[in-house]
Amino acid sequence: MLSSLTISNVALIKKETLDFHKGFNCLLGQSGAGKSIIIDALSFCLGAKSDKNLIRSGETSMRVDAVFVDVGEDVKQFLNELEIDYDDELIISRTLSVDGKSSLRVNGFPVAAKLLKNLTENLADFCGQHDSVGLLNVNNHLSILDKFIGKDAENAKNEVGQILEQRRELDKKIASLGGDETERERTKELLSFQIKEIADADLAVGEEEELKERFAFISSAERIFEVLSDCLLKLDEQNPSVTGALHDVKGELSEFSDFKDICSCRERIENCYYEIKDVVDVLNSIKDNTDFDPKELERIDGRLDLIKSLSRKYGKTVEDILNYQKKITSQLEELENSEEMLAKLGKERCEVDGRLQEACKKLSRIRKVGALEFEKLIMAELADLQMSGTHFKVGFAECEPTKNGADDVKFMFSANVGQEVRDLHKTASGGELSRLLLAFKNVMRGRDNTQTIIFDEIDAGISGHTAGKLAEKLFNISKYTQIICITHTPVVASRANRFLLVEKRVVENQTISSARPLEGEEIAIEIARLIDGSKDVSQTAIDHAKKLLKEALT
Repeated sequence: MLSSLTISNVALIKKETLDFHKGFNCLLGQSGAGKSIIIDALSFCLGAKSDKNLIRSGETSMRVDAVFVDVGEDVKQFLNELEIDYDDELIISRTLSVDGKSSLRVNGFPVAAKLLKNLTENLADFCGQHDSVGLLNVNNHLSILDKFIGKDAENAKNEVGQILEQRRELDKKIASLGGDETERERTKELLSFQIKEIADADLAVGEEEELKERFAFISSAERIFEVLSDCLLKLDEQNPSVTGALHDVKGELSEFSDFKDICSCRERIENCYYEIKDVVDVLNSIKDNTDFDPKELERIDGRLDLIKSLSRKYGKTVEDILNYQKKITSQLEELENSEEMLAKLGKERCEVDGRLQEACKKLSRIRKVGALEFEKLIMAELADLQMSGTHFKVGFAECEPTKNGADDVKFMFSANVGQEVRDLHKTASGGELSRLLLAFKNVMRGRDNTQTIIFDEIDAGISGHTAGKLAEKLFNISKYTQIICITHTPVVASRANRFLLVEKRVVENQTISSARPLEGEEIAIEIARLIDGSKDVSQTAIDHAKKLLKEALT
């Protein structure tokens, strides 16, 4: 629910913080005092289209901060997906400057306007004489009915969605084998060519690295032969040589083999001698096989060029190329067996289509049963609001299956007895829509996720017994959902449990609107002002206001 709203430099409001409570919050004040500015500021903060004309005259920017507490699990999940921390409070801040620049932050994190709308749609709902257009949008009707029905509709829709996903996967497989026969043959020829090209190359993993090393060795063959010859001369061929010297030293020290330390040194020299002899043998072998062979170099160079060419077409590495070969081999096999596979997939799709049809029928049956109860409750609400001559019906038509099933739902309405029901947007007047909206909200209380509902003069043009019923319905909704209401109807105001007075005054030649909570006798006086319709209220009006407040408690 909305805990507080801080408004800075919005229209007539300089700086104001309003605290709201659970239940029924009522905004009172004379016409033009600035009540609608508060609603506009909240709407702006929650993602409505920005309007530079709202910036207070003489200021360069405006800012609104809304603090929500006890948010629902869906809101918490959305915050978690955005990786935004939540700890008891959700703070939404929005600014707008005269140059049109705007910023949005949720708990200090910048958020795009589109994401903000997704976040706030379950936080607050704005309802008024002109906000009832949501009822006129046929696209909303199915969602409203499903919310009313609840879990049964949700579970049935999930089943439809799962079957649709299975059908989409089958369609992808069918499409992969699709095209006419000519197209399939063309694809088969291309795949066959690619498979043969890779197979003819006879590639091996690790081959490219070995070829590059061999290429570098042959390219340096002359220098390698020269260096190895010199090293072998010094180690074993010239006189004196390293191996010869070690051999002589080893023999001379053997005379003193009885002496432990000398014997140890002799053994170490002997080990060195045999180690160097082994090195000499290896270097001799390398030298004997070191030959600059232009043909071998050309062969390796050509092989590397082939691998490079294939890597440009089929993958960066030899391993990638071989994996690609496996993939297209499988694809070719599927194409070669496409008729058999298409027949099999077509049979599977028919089976899935049958299941989808049954799932949609099941969902439709659930909706039609729920619609009867929905119609009954809406009609009862309308009767309470002195619209007993009207008729409301949920119309059904069949459409192509989607994740929402195969029902095209729209609300139908007739304002007079004997008049045929027609599309709601074609027949309901503004006043009728206001009461319809209230009826919907009352029927849907506790069934949707909206935590705060703002009613902006929804009672305009309503009086007498109807106003009393309207007040009762607002109060009923406030048991489940926080309500913030602007009203000029005394009986409606009397049902509130939190009152805020919006006043306009002139300070240093500037007009400023402000708001403050009302307590005790002040509440009765302000409701009496609604009764008298003047600045100076009579005692009779005050007594009547107190009577209304007392009746609201019973």
